[in-house]
Amino acid sequence: MGLSYYGVKSCGGVMTGEKWESILDYHNRMRLLIAHGREKNHTGKLPAAQNMYELSWDCDLEKKAEEIAKDEDFDLESISPRVANIAHKAHCKEHEVEYHFFFRKLMERWRNEVREYGQTDPKNLYSDDSIEHWANMAYHKNTRIGCSYHRKGQAATFVCVYDKGPQWDEPIYEIGKKCKRNEDCTTYKDSKCDMLCVAPKQEIKEPK
Repeated sequence: MGLSYYGVKSCGGVMTGEKWESILDYHNRMRLLIAHGREKNHTGKLPAAQNMYELSWDCDLEKKAEEIAKDEDFDLESISPRVANIAHKAHCKEHEVEYHFFFRKLMERWRNEVREYGQTDPKNLYSDDSIEHWANMAYHKNTRIGCSYHRKGQAATFVCVYDKGPQWDEPIYEIGKKCKRNEDCTTYKDSKCDMLCVAPKQEIKEPK
């Protein structure tokens, strides 16, 4: 599970390679911690995961994220089965729209939902909308992500769009052991195990 061409590839939007690769890396590192059973819950650790898939960047999802960020009245139901996480920062100067001051802080806000409210369902079902943003980040069947942002005056909006989202009363991820062999990855045919499960290459628009 490695990133390449750091800071070089781009989808042609406002997201530079350095930005999107850092965001992608943040998600995959969190998902790897979940797979290992090392991610924090409100009390103790979250259960380990089997069939936890690595995310890859999708330019079409990035474009959709930028569209959502620009439109305060965007109908999120229209992108189903895709889902979106949205965060706003009221006072954000141009130089502050970088990874540590902006993107990471807002992703940590989403991630910390499970640490604040806790995932207490013994079957790890999605049954509490207070952890919605974290559940979208952690959903094991996700394989693609695209994020973007939009500044309006001193305010900025950050959006991540995921190719799938957990359904109500469905497991956010399968409880079990992290993959060790390709045969352990069974959600998508011909998947590989490279720390996380890796789905077969899809026909998606990737950064160039």
